Amino acid sequence: MPVIELLTTHADAPWLPWAVQYFFLIGLAATAALLLPLALIEGSSLSPWRWRLAFIMGISAVTGPVALLADLHQPLRFWHFYTQLTPSSWMWIGALILPIFVTLALVVSLSMLITLLAPKQAWLKWWCELPLWPTGKVLHGLAWLTALSAVGILLYTGMEVMVVRSRALWDTAWLPVNFLLTAFLALFGLLLLLDILFPRVSAHILPLRRNMLFTLGALTVAMLLWALTGIMLGSPSWLEAKRIFYNFSFWRDLLLVSLTGGIVLWGLCWARRNSKITRFDALPALLAILCAWGFRWVVLMNVQTVPKYGAGLYHLSADLLGSAGIIVAGTIGLWLAMAAVVWALLDNMGVRHG
Repeated sequence: MPVIELLTTHADAPWLPWAVQYFFLIGLAATAALLLPLALIEGSSLSPWRWRLAFIMGISAVTGPVALLADLHQPLRFWHFYTQLTPSSWMWIGALILPIFVTLALVVSLSMLITLLAPKQAWLKWWCELPLWPTGKVLHGLAWLTALSAVGILLYTGMEVMVVRSRALWDTAWLPVNFLLTAFLALFGLLLLLDILFPRVSAHILPLRRNMLFTLGALTVAMLLWALTGIMLGSPSWLEAKRIFYNFSFWRDLLLVSLTGGIVLWGLCWARRNSKITRFDALPALLAILCAWGFRWVVLMNVQTVPKYGAGLYHLSADLLGSAGIIVAGTIGLWLAMAAVVWALLDNMGVRHG
């Protein structure tokens, strides 16, 4: 009787916590970029938020790629993306789109920042009067180009995960959709948190909680359609989810926590949908951000604990979890440090950034 032995080798996880931070931050930057052109239209409901959207877009567009470089294991080899043509790779396509998006995001956000500071500084006012300085229609056009490149960012980040067929849980077209919707959820949560920490001067109130409710509704529909299409078509993602939920209590507990968080967020946003913004709204704001980040952690980290071939589950090592805390704290610290510098600069010059 022939005996066939299957041997596996030790390998590090291809996605590390750096990737979670990259997907989270670049999602914030891209969704802010999608809304910014609409905010630049005079009289739009988003108009009072134009500076804050540019603020989030610019800082997130810088900190996100920093996390991505750290996740490449050998960051100094990133230039290989540009010397080895691989059109069939979504990661290679993303390497072309990302510099374009980051450059446009920085040009637009810095242009808006300098325009805000110009009335307080004569030399900046002179600078803004240069023929090639992006203002008015030129700035609006650049914002639309940034939004177009943001679509590419959102597409490639979703597709580069979805196309990994060896991970059955990722093998669904609903994954990029959920990345998009959870990124919007985090963006609205962050805007709401900024409104709490730094109340705006303008009397205009953007119904952020209603936007969060709409996003939560879209996420609920997406989840139901994923389950329905999975049942009807027998999709690999649905079948694998059904298997691990049935066999492993960890994934059942994870599902319970996710549903509980979603229901609590639904309830908080619904109960206060018509109320004025108070400090209590920090709870749904932070919960929205946490849910969006947690979704990326589950997709990129916990899914890797399910073996590609074989039974059982792997466990995230204590060292990995310990480094994850440092990574998360470091990237958030970098984001907050950059935000504090820009915010303090405006305050010191007496610019109202609300």
